[in-house]
Amino acid sequence: MKLSLHVFLTCIQSIVLFFNLSAQTPTVGIVYESSVAFDGYTLFTPEKNTNVYLVDNCGQLVNEWTFLEQPGATCYLLENGNLLRAGSQSLEIRAWDNSLIWSYAMNANGYGQHHDIEPLPNGNILCILGDSYSEMEAVEAGRIPVTIDGNFRLDQVIELEPLGTNAANLVWEWKFMDHLVQDFDNSKANFGVIADHPELIDVNFNNGFNSDYTHVNAIDYNAELDQIIVSARNLSEIYVIDHSTTIIEAAGGTGGNFGLGGDILWRWGNPQVYDQGDFSDQKIFMQHDARWVEPGYLDEGKISVFNNEGDGSGDYSAVHLIEPEIVNSSYTITGGKFNPIDFDWSWDGNILGTVVVEGKKSGAHGLPNGNFIICETSKGRISEISKTGELLWSYVNPSGFSISPQYAIPSLFNTLFRGEKYPANYAGLVGQDLSPIATIENENPLSDICLAALDVAEIGISWPEVINPVRNNIIEYSKDIPVDLIELCDLQGRVIFKTESKKDIELRPIIDSGTYFLNFRKGERHHSVQLIVP
Repeated sequence: MKLSLHVFLTCIQSIVLFFNLSAQTPTVGIVYESSVAFDGYTLFTPEKNTNVYLVDNCGQLVNEWTFLEQPGATCYLLENGNLLRAGSQSLEIRAWDNSLIWSYAMNANGYGQHHDIEPLPNGNILCILGDSYSEMEAVEAGRIPVTIDGNFRLDQVIELEPLGTNAANLVWEWKFMDHLVQDFDNSKANFGVIADHPELIDVNFNNGFNSDYTHVNAIDYNAELDQIIVSARNLSEIYVIDHSTTIIEAAGGTGGNFGLGGDILWRWGNPQVYDQGDFSDQKIFMQHDARWVEPGYLDEGKISVFNNEGDGSGDYSAVHLIEPEIVNSSYTITGGKFNPIDFDWSWDGNILGTVVVEGKKSGAHGLPNGNFIICETSKGRISEISKTGELLWSYVNPSGFSISPQYAIPSLFNTLFRGEKYPANYAGLVGQDLSPIATIENENPLSDICLAALDVAEIGISWPEVINPVRNNIIEYSKDIPVDLIELCDLQGRVIFKTESKKDIELRPIIDSGTYFLNFRKGERHHSVQLIVP
């Protein structure tokens, strides 16, 4: 006996109503979902165990990796489908099937990596390292002696080139120690007027942290500019530096594309550090996760940041977009302060009735359509909001010290340093088996409802077969199909052509030889085909 589509939909609606009436709201896994959440997959690594998970918008696990040590603290899905993860002692790259491709013992080789890493387009990896100096060395750098409490710690950035299966080559480095200014001891080479040197860091700014002065917690790379951004939490500033320099140039103030060597190109958040303005001019407080919005996204080129202490009161946290200004290869300054004067966009508010306030860690990043992903570390919660602040999706990590059920509740160590949502057409996902496996938690009625709704949406959809490889620069379909959106993307996931036409038989974009992905979308469903253009 065959059910009609109308009867089937009625049955599904009855099931959904039953769940809504009888099931308790889940406390882990999917705790809120909507049909308008951005189509993608969320990657996260719990702080308290060795697992890494990738879940879909229904909270279903689609892939899992297991490492040998707890995180230290981030992971990234690479464009080739491999996973790069910073562990507490080592860096590792694992394939989609969890097989180990490369590992490097950071601590054993003298590299005290912490917080964040950043994969580069050339396959190299940027790492944040602690950089400690004795009291004598700090005094020699112009630090006021009475403000030193044991070793004086700054940070540095290195670039590692992975070699073989367990080796690496240091190819570039940058240190805060090489870019300091002070107005305390005129016998030192870096003595100067602080306000005259916005390209340098005042080593004596009173931030209340005498041993851990900078505490960098985030790093990101802009391939178009060949620049790096770092977030110095204890100075409440974010800095942009030039990556085009040699190691020697990075230690000085000349060379590189911008001609300033390793000196600061742009800084923002707390102009008091370079003796401009007062507390009323400070914009961010103890921030995390400063990064550029990805190319091809709605807010491309802007910088997002999670502002942990909001206005400095600590009563709330906020998420911001900042848009720097570059004129004639220089970041502009107005009235002694780097532009912009204020945020491009800001949000602070509540998620599921609780004000977002995270004193430590946490993060936020933009999505292609302008929505934002927000990670609240203490709750182990990753949520998606629109620019207007509407909650679209929320997921709570079910995994703590163990993934067994007795630990699968938020109060038992399910914290996350950060969560990353990748678009469904991201190069690292295309061609992978993304079939839902199960929820990480034992059961989740919201996830079941979500899956049922997607199954209904799938009825009647028959994806077209594409004639491949492309001939004469024309993309041909084997049959007509009404869809909502057709996108052609490159290997980096950037959309280079799209149409909202629903009955196209062929597309005629001008494209070069290479590998591409053709993405079809119908409602909440999507289908991707790899294309070869000879």
